[in-house]
Amino acid sequence: MQNYIDKLNQKEIQKNLPSFYKIKVVDSISSTNSWLSDHTDLSEGYVLIADHQTDGKGRNGRTFYSPANSGIYLSLLLKPEEDKECVLHYTALSALCMCEAIESVYGFSPSIKWLNDIYFHDKKIGGILCEGKLQQDRFDSLIIGIGINVHSFIYPEDISSIACTVEDFVPFKKPRNILITRFLESFYNYYTNHHSFLQAYKDHLAYVNQSVRIIHPKKEYKGTILGVDDSFRLVIKKEDGLIDHLSSGEISIRL
Repeated sequence: MQNYIDKLNQKEIQKNLPSFYKIKVVDSISSTNSWLSDHTDLSEGYVLIADHQTDGKGRNGRTFYSPANSGIYLSLLLKPEEDKECVLHYTALSALCMCEAIESVYGFSPSIKWLNDIYFHDKKIGGILCEGKLQQDRFDSLIIGIGINVHSFIYPEDISSIACTVEDFVPFKKPRNILITRFLESFYNYYTNHHSFLQAYKDHLAYVNQSVRIIHPKKEYKGTILGVDDSFRLVIKKEDGLIDHLSSGEISIRL
């Protein structure tokens, strides 16, 4: 097990996917999202996958630790020509598709900590970061970044108490190529067929009916998660009984 080497294989991933996708695999890059942000002239469906990131991007300016031979660091270029509210939609869809892919490959079902984190047993497996370029209030391009911890590795001290990997919970290993393919297949089916995924997302939402602390740049309060609305905004019942709908990516949730 310790000598297991899992190489990403561009041809292996590409051959199992629809022609919508153009797969590019690199050994190392600063950030797949950053690179793709500079190359939005590429066709929709372009997917950049790195074995290692030197400066992986997380939410709110944080970094995402991206060691070699361990995780999935993937960015997908979309050109949806939709308004800025679609960020919530595609963040939610990406999180759901990754949960479904993990369940398909590994047999257990992670949950989604709103807005963009994928959790299992109260620890973070990975997350989603959507970034886009607006043109007159509509997205000319949208980049979906995925960071998933797959194979076990030694965590840096600052994330050791909250991070986990997919294979911490199973007695076997699988090639990352398979999980990447399952994720992209699932995303393509939803994206091109416009299937509703609201109920499936709700079924994966973490901490429903639990008391949480909402941390906003300008305020902080306690409340109970009721679920999400039709626009994938988080619905919170505050301690004073008022209902709040949250949509900002700057908001954090703490138990």
